[in-house]
Amino acid sequence: MDVLTHFRSIEELTKTLSREQRLLSEMFEKRKLMKFPSGLAIDLVGGNEQRLRKLVDYGVLVESGNAVEIESDYLNFFEEVLNVNEEISVLSVQECINTLKENIGYFLQETNPNRKAGYQDSVRQLLKKAGFRTLKNVVDLKRNMDNAYKQEPNYVIKKKKLQNLDEKSHSIRAMIRECEKLMDNEHAFFIMANDPHMAKTCSDVKHDFVEAYHALMEIDRQIISYINQIDRQNQLYKKIRKLKYLQDLLLIKTDTNLVHVLEERNPLWMESRQYNKIRLSLEMLRENEQAVKLLKRIAERNGMQKTARTEAEPLTEDDLKEHIQRLEEVDSTEVWNAFLASGHNLFEFILRYDYKAKRSIEDYAALFCQLVILHPDECRTTGEYAIYQDIEYPIIYAK
Repeated sequence: MDVLTHFRSIEELTKTLSREQRLLSEMFEKRKLMKFPSGLAIDLVGGNEQRLRKLVDYGVLVESGNAVEIESDYLNFFEEVLNVNEEISVLSVQECINTLKENIGYFLQETNPNRKAGYQDSVRQLLKKAGFRTLKNVVDLKRNMDNAYKQEPNYVIKKKKLQNLDEKSHSIRAMIRECEKLMDNEHAFFIMANDPHMAKTCSDVKHDFVEAYHALMEIDRQIISYINQIDRQNQLYKKIRKLKYLQDLLLIKTDTNLVHVLEERNPLWMESRQYNKIRLSLEMLRENEQAVKLLKRIAERNGMQKTARTEAEPLTEDDLKEHIQRLEEVDSTEVWNAFLASGHNLFEFILRYDYKAKRSIEDYAALFCQLVILHPDECRTTGEYAIYQDIEYPIIYAK
């Protein structure tokens, strides 16, 4: 095909995808199981080879011998929208940051008001995209981590996958710090682009970064735990293989102390079987009439009679109302972790933090003192002081 054919409107694209949804759904579900034969694809489009040829010519499908597959751009689009993508794209966030820097530079040098506003909108959209992509990468990282540990049968590959995911976790964290540094350093842009939409976008993106940073800390802890478990299981597997080898050579009694160890132990499986009462669920007794009849017959056979029970008083309308008690407390650990991920001094960060409830200046001062007392070794005192509403406080940063 010399000239690339393409869709000329959204309407043409959506109509074509809707008409061939049966074929695309079948190919998408089997994208990892098999190469889709061209003959089966023709059957799924009603035997019309021209319809299949149009999908190939317009770049929706790609021919590979006697098989077809979904083109990578469309495949990535379907996986992204359906949230089934297994790839963690750190480069996409880095591209957003690079494009952000370019558009901020264009904004500062542009003199035309209309084009200046266009660059400002581009920056706002790129910031939102960077926050969204970061959160999505964190979710994909968590899912891939669980799948690698629970589904991969090869211990060597399993450990290598977890180590690679750990590296990607550090890369995502580096991208977060770079984007936060960009927002903190570009004071000239944010002063000139001072509008409520930009301020809200920056606040939302910073909140996304804090949420992603906390999730990454838990993922790092879980990856380390998984790798340690793999090492322990691998050591146990090697010991079992060694014992099997000695048993085959009839040397297990002379070369090991296995018999002595077993004689000193009294494992539960060697004891007599304990009798455990089985209690039927209330749901089964309410819904299964046959089970109730059997229980009545057993009770009659054993001379058991039904004991009378008093009924509880009905619930009042006040009992059925929803009672909510809101505790306006602050999790100091969560505030401290968020402070470590920011570049502000401690008191300024406490004033900006989103508490979801109104706080007084006394509350801010108390929280400031509490965090300094709880984390003295992690605080870096500059020796400078500042004043906020007649309160003089030292300027402290995280180490």
